[in-house]
Amino acid sequence: MKKLLSIFIVTIILFSTSPVNVLADNPKNSLVQSKVRFQQINNDIMNTNREISLLNSKIDNLKKEIKNNNENIEKNNKLIEAQKKNMESLEKEVHETQEIANKRLRAMYINSYSESFFTLLMSSENFADLLDRIESVKRIILLDKKILNELEEKKKVLNKAIENLNAKKQELEKLKKSNEENLNKINEDKVKLEELVLKYEKEKASAAQLIKENEEKLISHAINIIDSSSSSIDDIKNAIYTLNSLIPQISTISVKNKAQSYISLGNKKLNSMLEEAKKKAEAEKASVTISQNVSLSRGNTGSYKATYAMTATAYTGGTLTAMGLKPVRNPNSLSTIAVDPSFIPLGSKVYIPGYGYAIASDTGSAIKGNIIDLYMNSEEECINWGRRPVTLHIVAYPGEW
Repeated sequence: MKKLLSIFIVTIILFSTSPVNVLADNPKNSLVQSKVRFQQINNDIMNTNREISLLNSKIDNLKKEIKNNNENIEKNNKLIEAQKKNMESLEKEVHETQEIANKRLRAMYINSYSESFFTLLMSSENFADLLDRIESVKRIILLDKKILNELEEKKKVLNKAIENLNAKKQELEKLKKSNEENLNKINEDKVKLEELVLKYEKEKASAAQLIKENEEKLISHAINIIDSSSSSIDDIKNAIYTLNSLIPQISTISVKNKAQSYISLGNKKLNSMLEEAKKKAEAEKASVTISQNVSLSRGNTGSYKATYAMTATAYTGGTLTAMGLKPVRNPNSLSTIAVDPSFIPLGSKVYIPGYGYAIASDTGSAIKGNIIDLYMNSEEECINWGRRPVTLHIVAYPGEW
């Protein structure tokens, strides 16, 4: 597990410091790189936090092991001390028993019980008395010897117990050292991962900033139209329609709020302009003008910047497009398509008969030249669409709508 963890950390470090080759066909597109890197960083952060969580669990388990180990060491040390005291007590008992035996022998010597067999014979009243005296001496000597032997056996047992306890103590100390080394190693790994998370968060913030700047560029033209004092009613309507179409695709909250505030401002300005127009023109002319404006708000269908014959496939899924926008499919508003950026600039507004208006905000490794990929809401819609020839009209290039 340690080896796998080390490999994981090294891999993350190498990956986080390596340049990201996002698209072979457009390596200079920083916005595309930002989008892909943003998604990669999110995944890296989740994986790293998951690994930190596992390390925290291991740290808790090791701390419990170390605590149990320390308690066992303390218990073992107490047992060793207790056995040492037993040994001291036993040695004292052996010493006292030996002293008693020695005194007994000296007493028998003084009483002539141990001078010689001849002395015992001469001092005995009869043969039976002699045998009794000899048997008494033998019993006393054998009893003392037995007691001393038993005490020595107890000493051997105690010595063996102390040896076992000391051996266990060494094992516990070794385990304690190993646990502490493992804990230090895991804590070091955790610190490295936490540092990686901080690094990823900074990279994520940088990528998010680029996405935000890109989204602000998308809505800037519409905002300038609403802010301009020379904009016509048609211009204001188109700007409001554009902002409404872009909002579902914008992921940055501040940009979305800005777009919504300008929609509100544009509507107020439009109402004021319409009121002014009503005062200056007859009701019938005003009605015709309003009808024309509605069609113009759909994207200036009468004229296009360019028209191409394309082959269209379909795709679904994904969280962000190459421009960092949310992919959407809205037949009544503005959908998402993937293009070859060298053929159709990212951020272009297009119209495809049979599909509707869309923003060219995504890319793909298989999207080359006159091949485009249309976003759908489900796999079933993708299958139904299949692969078919389409006409693509460029309504406006980036910064023009």
